[in-house]
Amino acid sequence: MASVPHGYMLGAFTYGKICGRNAVESIGSLKDSRLDDGQIKAEHRRVLRPVSQPDGIPPHQFEYKLRRHVNDYLQPPKSAYRLEKGLEFFERAREELEQLGATDPHELMRANEAHFIRDCAEMAARASLFRTESRWGLYHHRLDFPEMDDANWFVHVNLKKGADGAMNLFRRPVEPYVFSLDAEELRSYHRLRIESLAA
Repeated sequence: MASVPHGYMLGAFTYGKICGRNAVESIGSLKDSRLDDGQIKAEHRRVLRPVSQPDGIPPHQFEYKLRRHVNDYLQPPKSAYRLEKGLEFFERAREELEQLGATDPHELMRANEAHFIRDCAEMAARASLFRTESRWGLYHHRLDFPEMDDANWFVHVNLKKGADGAMNLFRRPVEPYVFSLDAEELRSYHRLRIESLAA
């Protein structure tokens, strides 16, 4: 169910479990699993920075602004222009994260959640730009690429962080379905977006 675009929290929980399991397996296979003390200290400073600047940007204000930009630039119908403008904002927002302040543990939690929301917004923008087709009805409808393209895009789009910290995108094949689907069933979700006839 996590592969269904409107899975929302169900999808997040499912993917979170898969990612957690894969992370544990990956760590177990490492020959050199020593911790990087410098990386741990840097992350500790990042997480606690807002409490050292209580007069910084309130986390709820930053989150409100960020979510408004998600709605303005990532909602369908999508276009490269709007996605790129959104991506520019999300990249600038990374710098604003360093200006967040917190006066109590709740605000500190909200400040750190803002990092995750910004990361998800950037991932969504980059993945939407990468997939140059329309799919899943209205969920990923590109004005500049209105047709579904199974020849090139019947794949999962995945992201991973490179050594330089940048997000890298790649395609991963779709595993065979547990139950085979005919052509009609494969297209049923796409037809959930009903177009009204012109008067």
